[in-house]
Amino acid sequence: MRWYSKIKSNSEIYTAIKNTSRFNLMSHKKSLKRKIMYIMRACPGAGKSTLAHKLGKGGVVYAGDDYFMVGNKYMFDENKLMDAHKWNLKRTEKAAKEGITPIVIDNTNLVPEDAQPYMKIGIKYGYEIEIAEPNTPWKFDADELAKRNRHGVTKESIERKLERYTPYTVEEALNAEPRKED
Repeated sequence: MRWYSKIKSNSEIYTAIKNTSRFNLMSHKKSLKRKIMYIMRACPGAGKSTLAHKLGKGGVVYAGDDYFMVGNKYMFDENKLMDAHKWNLKRTEKAAKEGITPIVIDNTNLVPEDAQPYMKIGIKYGYEIEIAEPNTPWKFDADELAKRNRHGVTKESIERKLERYTPYTVEEALNAEPRKED
């Protein structure tokens, strides 16, 4: 028996059509949902994570630093940095496969090679890629960045990061030479 043969009144017909239309419209809207991946870039202390969490509402914010969190304590180990990046890439790909949006990559991404693997994942799963930077007045001030960053990154380390800072577009990052693993 078909669904419409069970309907006995005009109001029931209207309700059935209305519910069917709403379902189709919701399915259509879901299929048209814009998938976006934000690639954050800036030195520690610039306001990158603050902006990332604003952009990431309703989606996920992933940082390599998350790998070093033990409870509420940050326990950085330079020897595990490559492991942290692999771990972050893996969970980024999982979120992209699931179609979660937005995905925000909250790493420093100071050079195109840093951002490239994330961008390739985004492209593979149909995401628009946007590079986002905080527009804080201190984002290139090593003294202020050293004071403001949450992980105790030294002024000297920040100065080295600022020297590496390279402006780039999504296209330039995608076409950059891939980073060689150590």
